Amino acid sequence: MLKTYSDFMNEITPDELYDRLIQYGLFSEKLPPIFDCSDFLKFCKKEKRPIFAQQWYPYAVFYSMKNVNIPRTIGIPAPMAHERVCACLKQNWSELQKFFSTVTSENTINISRIHIRKMHDTNALFKMNYSNWKTDGTPEPDISLGKKYLVKADISNCFPSIYTHAIPWAIATKNEAKNNVGDNTIWYNTLDLETRNSTNGETHGLLIGPHTSNILSELILCEIDRNLSNKWEYTRKIDDYFCYVNSKDEAENFLIQLNYWLREYNLTINHKKTEIVELPIATAEQWANQIQDKIVYLEKFHPYVDYLEVQAIMDFCIELMHRNKDNASILFYGIKVLSGHNLTPNAKKYVEKAATSLGLNYPYIVPLLDQFVYAPYKTSFEDLKIYINRIFDRYISKDCFEAVSYAIYYSTKYNLVLENFNVETIISKNDCILSLCALIYCRHYNLRKSLDLLKKHAKSLKKNGDFIAQWPFTFECLTVGLVEDSWKELKKDKVSFLKAEYR
Repeated sequence: MLKTYSDFMNEITPDELYDRLIQYGLFSEKLPPIFDCSDFLKFCKKEKRPIFAQQWYPYAVFYSMKNVNIPRTIGIPAPMAHERVCACLKQNWSELQKFFSTVTSENTINISRIHIRKMHDTNALFKMNYSNWKTDGTPEPDISLGKKYLVKADISNCFPSIYTHAIPWAIATKNEAKNNVGDNTIWYNTLDLETRNSTNGETHGLLIGPHTSNILSELILCEIDRNLSNKWEYTRKIDDYFCYVNSKDEAENFLIQLNYWLREYNLTINHKKTEIVELPIATAEQWANQIQDKIVYLEKFHPYVDYLEVQAIMDFCIELMHRNKDNASILFYGIKVLSGHNLTPNAKKYVEKAATSLGLNYPYIVPLLDQFVYAPYKTSFEDLKIYINRIFDRYISKDCFEAVSYAIYYSTKYNLVLENFNVETIISKNDCILSLCALIYCRHYNLRKSLDLLKKHAKSLKKNGDFIAQWPFTFECLTVGLVEDSWKELKKDKVSFLKAEYR
């Protein structure tokens, strides 16, 4: 049965919202899968635990490579700031549910396609690209019926451009919000305040990564939808718009009105990604359909996929990628699809080598190698050692910290030594997630001298006032006697943000 946007929001209770945002919504899915917030949630739910201070909190950053080899800045808020935002959302969840119900009540379709919700495969409330046609529906065939053009547009630097004061504007109208500015007895101003505190007092920008940002951004984007949806038929995937129209004049008018309403909230269209496409077009990416056309014949005439078939698919994906502006998503899609088939031993070996080789040229591929290649194909220890050492050596010299962090994570998971691991080189990079992965590695192999150097580095960061800005590393590295304030309370309660096997 199809659900409305309001249905999705209303089936989440305030306690569920808080618990799931705390446990699953602090660390981005783009980070190495080493984190676990179970301890922190237990601490937050203790009856007599200290209340975290209402103050500005710096945040940590992590640079994740996009599919077009451009880094994206992922934010990791201080846990205290994150908890305060979650608590504010919980306290005012009934008001927020009313808001979402009001602004979406006249929508004939679910315009927003990616938002918080309960999901069947995880207790998290948000997952990129999650959809379920049974509950979400597929409105595109209906709203495109008889239309001649599709307008594609997105918001320029959406999350980093969001003005926190625009949250009260969306909830209460700009005039009312400005008349009540600074009155933190009003709930929407409190939400604005806690949001700013989580970004060290900055009024511009939501962090990319925390699931709270996906709720806060929807407050503004759903209000913009309310002003556009009475005239235009479109869907939105976070900040990507897909509008179906009858003429180029209508297409241009949609862009004019979209730009007008975005500017009302200090946002702008990304003109470089705006395009007007003549219909009909494929409902999926054209390159995905082309790959599927090749894949459909696998295992048709024999119950396995051999070396030559796999080679042809991989070569085809590489060619498609080059024809599509070096979009590494195409490589990932091909690798992912192949992992679901019965490959011969030689075919598996070819994919292992080809995928690793591609990972050495496209860092976007590196975080995906374990899930879709090494684990499903049961790559041998000897080969893993070669592959992971090459990834580490390749990217440590290029300062691509995400790929290096994943190489260290893989080496720890598979209990293999990195031949050129040098903790002093890691420390010199001054990246908190890279330092944290190095800490896990050194503990795993009991490298005492390296651990002493990491601890010295963490002390230096604390002395220089950078403890919170690199907190995933400094908090896990330093002992209870070397941390202060709420961090000390967490340490005393034996809270860690790492999975048990990485502590």
